[in-house]
Order: sequence, then structure tokens, then C-alpha cells
Amino acid sequence: MQLRKQAAFVLYVGSYLPLGVVLLVQDIEPAAFGTTVCRPSALFAGSCRLPLLHPGWSLGVVAAGIACVMVTLLTLRSTAVPHRIRVSEVKHIPADLINYAMPYIVSFMALDFASPAKLLGFAVFFVWIFWITYRSGQIVMNPLLIVFGWKLFEVKYGYLQSGDTLVGRALARNDLEPNRVYRQGNLQDVLILVPQDKEDPHG
Repeated sequence: MQLRKQAAFVLYVGSYLPLGVVLLVQDIEPAAFGTTVCRPSALFAGSCRLPLLHPGWSLGVVAAGIACVMVTLLTLRSTAVPHRIRVSEVKHIPADLINYAMPYIVSFMALDFASPAKLLGFAVFFVWIFWITYRSGQIVMNPLLIVFGWKLFEVKYGYLQSGDTLVGRALARNDLEPNRVYRQGNLQDVLILVPQDKEDPHG
């Protein structure tokens, strides 16, 4: 399945939910450190306020990240896996933390919700990294998926109806094993693999 740019951007933003949390923490008023934390009931009653310099921005960024993560997980779970392949070789691929960490590094360079110019510059950088990731077909590969049990593999495989051997990258929630049959779908250039049903007599 080839992702549309809008859907791909949602998946990309979701992968940076931790960055939103970092920016939220940086937005806490200095005087708030060491004080008593407000109870949720006090917040709703209006007797206590969030100690954030820009609550709309900081909470909005985190909320958007959470929503995008939910869409990402739903997309992965709902990807159709109509094909059956036999995996012959499996190699686990560690997450590419260097490229993933770049926006985090920039976020610590005096990024401030009160500085529109800096926010605009970061937005340009963020969109540029997204475009490179999208064009390379790697939009669904991000280390945040590790938290939810997804792993990235390089696999040699072949379709059951074909004798050709192919090589590709695959996401799966289970450890892949060689010489096993899996159900397979695609999300951009990445294979989505799920175990073959045990009750299927053709496995």
C-alpha cells in the first residue's frame, strides 16, 4: 500500500511524540519546580492552573502526537496481508537512532514557543526531514514502534506460487524465524508480516 502524503505525515508526526513531551517539559515555568503538583480535580475546578508558559502550544503538540501514534498503530494493524510468503533468512535491523535523534538535537538549541522565527525554522527542518524520509520509502520505520512491540528485519523470502528469491525489510510484532510461512502485506516499501494461522492446512 502506497501511503498518501497526508497519511505519511501523520505517521511521521506520531513517531516524534517524545519530542512533544520534551518541548512540554521545557515549557514549564521555572518557578513551578519544587512546588506542589496540582490535582486534576483542582485543575477542573479552576483553583489551580498548569504551570506552563504556553499551555496551548505545549499541550496541543503532545495531543497531536498522541493522536498520530494512535493512527499509526491502527494503520499497522489494519494493513491487509493477503499474500503468503516463505521466509528463508532473517536478520534483525537495529533502529536508526542517529537520523531519528536529529530533531531532538535541534529542539535543545534554544527552541521556544515564544519565538515564532525559531519555531518556523524548526518547522522547515522538520518538514524537510519528513520529505526525505517519505521519498526514501522509510516513513513507517521509526524507533518509537519498538515501544509497542514492533521490530524491523531484513528478510530473504519468496512467494509460495513463485520460485524467485527476494530481499526486503519487514515489520513484525513477533520474532521472525527462517523456513516459516507468513502472511504478508505492504506499507510503502516495507513488508508487514504476521504469522501464518496454525489451523491453515496450507502452512
